[in-house]
Amino acid sequence: MALGEKLFNDPSLSSNGLSCATCHNDGAGYNATFANAYPHSVAMARDIFGMDSVHLDEMVQVCMVQPMAAEPLDWSGEQLAALTAYMGKVQKQLAANPCALKGGKCGACNPCATKNPCATKNPCATKNPCATKNPCATKNPCAAKNPCSANAGKRLADAAA
Repeated sequence: MALGEKLFNDPSLSSNGLSCATCHNDGAGYNATFANAYPHSVAMARDIFGMDSVHLDEMVQVCMVQPMAAEPLDWSGEQLAALTAYMGKVQKQLAANPCALKGGKCGACNPCATKNPCATKNPCATKNPCATKNPCATKNPCAAKNPCSANAGKRLADAAA
């Protein structure tokens, strides 16, 4: 797990400076289908590579090739095994919290989602290498009103422990 988490955050795996965390920082960037058991259909794999369904290790490879513009990892190598195991852990954590997933069952339970005045002020929103530099991150007046946020943070913290 430790190696998988390290690789998840390692931009040197890509040819364009991205890491897995660039798109998936703090549970972001996953569609609701991420909670489904693998193999399942994933839009990026289907739309770009014509794959009707993928296994988790295949999805790791799809991300390596497409957004990260890198060569796929060695199919029998330690890096792919570690990233796949780590992503399996992340999947279980996020599946336990449907509010954390884009398009999840709880999408309507955050009445403030469209009211965040800072949402469009993050200059890094499209690339997200600057997620920690968002000057608005602590200014969301609706953050305390999200009934899902307390459960999300607790579940992720419990799972990480």
